[in-house]
Amino acid sequence: MTSAMDSYLEWDLLAHQPDCASPAWTIDTRTEYHAYRLRHDGVSHDCRNQECGHGDNFTRTTLRIVCSCCGAAYVMTGEETPEATSTQALGYGQPPRRIAGLYLYPGEPLLHGWGKTSGPYDQLVTARRVDRLQADDVVGQITQSRGKRGAVRWSACAVPSAEGTYGIRPLRWTRVEVDFRSVAAAAKWIAARHAERAEGGDPS
Repeated sequence: MTSAMDSYLEWDLLAHQPDCASPAWTIDTRTEYHAYRLRHDGVSHDCRNQECGHGDNFTRTTLRIVCSCCGAAYVMTGEETPEATSTQALGYGQPPRRIAGLYLYPGEPLLHGWGKTSGPYDQLVTARRVDRLQADDVVGQITQSRGKRGAVRWSACAVPSAEGTYGIRPLRWTRVEVDFRSVAAAAKWIAARHAERAEGGDPS
């Protein structure tokens, strides 16, 4: 499962030409199911992994992205076919929820696709609504966990710091609290820590 951090952070927008008056992309895909891998007089392609379908013939997908206004174009190829999905399954692409004066950006649902409805497994928290999240926008993180008897609980991280004790880069934290009974309670705790930091109080 992809984390909310991986879903939102460290992605790059494809660039239009600087003078593009109407930036918009036309995106097309083409899949070749029996593309031939060139050998250049070498040996036949082989892979030691028995579950791998690599060989001289392979499936190649080409993604073509074109702006008819400015003429910017990108062509990408790979050996994976596009997977049709939804923003409900990704989390990404859905609007953030506002709780305790903060904005919660959802990650993937834990049980999506298994016949059950589930909220996001983790969420990134910001103090303002933004179109594209950057690490500097994030003031907290909320992650689903389990209590001693298997009940759903929530953990929260707050007070971002490059030298923080908790988390993994690009997001590290100086404060962590566990065993919240709701997302709202976790968000309120993050809001309080954020307010303390903004007022110059001791974040620890």
